[in-house]
Amino acid sequence: MNTPAHAIINLLLAGKTNRKQYALPIMIGALLPDFSMFLFYVWEKYKGVSESIIWNDLYHQPAWQALFNTFHSFPLLAVACFVAWRARLTTWAVFFASMFVHSIFDFPVHHNDAHQHFFPFSDYQFISPISYWDPAHYGLWVGGLELLTVLVGSAFILRQAEKRTALKRSVLAIASIYLIFWGFALLMWL
Repeated sequence: MNTPAHAIINLLLAGKTNRKQYALPIMIGALLPDFSMFLFYVWEKYKGVSESIIWNDLYHQPAWQALFNTFHSFPLLAVACFVAWRARLTTWAVFFASMFVHSIFDFPVHHNDAHQHFFPFSDYQFISPISYWDPAHYGLWVGGLELLTVLVGSAFILRQAEKRTALKRSVLAIASIYLIFWGFALLMWL
């Protein structure tokens, strides 16, 4: 899924009470698993590397994949969430749970860019027949459903949020960034 979509969907799943109390750890936890990919992308673009080399070659290098997979690992995130919960560190438990939910939603929508969700215990990758972005694997349909979910979900959260809150500003910012992502994706596809 597109990274900002995770934040909106995780906020929706949290419910109104938890959303109000734990908005920041939910949003950060939803966004963090893909942060290393942003750093990777910005670094390679800074070096002047082309899009095709970044995504077809460099993205698949073992060192980068190990970093990406660490933040999408079901076992590592489950252990972190469990330890935080047992230690009664509720904010941290919510944060790690949000990372875990991000990974769950990524699992069925990655085709040739699948993560190793059981890293470091297994190299297994679920190569899904569908993709959230690749038109050759229903990316326009899956992406369209994601877009609809984010737009309707954002409107729902904004409607429930109190006026002039950080949550409201954050959701507006995330939804705006999400629409920019879509514009970028359309440029890449056309």
